[in-house]
Amino acid sequence: MEIDNSPKDKRPVASTPVPGSPWCVVWTGDDRVFFFNPTMQLSVWEKPVDLKDRGDLNKIIEDPPHKRKKDLSEDDSNFPLADNSDEDNDGDHILKSKRNKLEETASNSSSASEEENTERSTVSNQMLLPLELRITHFRDMLLERGVSAFSTWEKELHKIVFDPRYLLLGPEERKQIFDQFVKARIKEEYKERKNKLQQAKEDFRKLLEESKITSKYVPLSTFKEFSEKYGRDPRFKRVPKQKDQELLFSQFVSSLKKRDKENRMRLRKMR
Repeated sequence: MEIDNSPKDKRPVASTPVPGSPWCVVWTGDDRVFFFNPTMQLSVWEKPVDLKDRGDLNKIIEDPPHKRKKDLSEDDSNFPLADNSDEDNDGDHILKSKRNKLEETASNSSSASEEENTERSTVSNQMLLPLELRITHFRDMLLERGVSAFSTWEKELHKIVFDPRYLLLGPEERKQIFDQFVKARIKEEYKERKNKLQQAKEDFRKLLEESKITSKYVPLSTFKEFSEKYGRDPRFKRVPKQKDQELLFSQFVSSLKKRDKENRMRLRKMR
């Protein structure tokens, strides 16, 4: 009975998941190792950032499952087989079963190799783009990935490191563009927050108008009554601070009192 000893190639032959992470270690036929993330459909040759401090990773890499299967096959071959066709068939079935499992593992991880080649080709083509355009793509990535302007490079790295556009720039350029992006975004985010709060206050005032409050209300002393009645309204909740809610309430009641006073004075002049 012959055992398949075909020449090694660069296709994946085995894989095993890294416990507690989204990554798998994949071995190729020429004894190389790469890392595959099935969730993101991403494969990389270099050790991913979130696996850098994994002390058990080397142990996993040094113990490829397909080598263990090969050893088992060799051990099985040491057992004498009688001249019986049924037993020969059983032996063939065992080896075919092991071979099928290996082929199934290789098939499941073959997409990793194709993904790696596609990604490398894409990045290589993109690297031919002018620097200005590559910087634009990099900035777009930072914005699309939701990088916070109030955080640090180290804390935000996990959001962008797997995006192909991350490779468009070198390490120094990435950090430089990130710093510039953060400074610009701080101003923009402050403006966005300010506009959002302004809109929330406008909506709060509309709620006050709809509530039919009259000038007979005494500011603050009746705010509790108002909040108990309208506190579940989304427009009430959009103004996050109670002191701002109380101020808006007080200003609204004051404006009603002023308007009523002006109306009374106008009526007196008309008499």
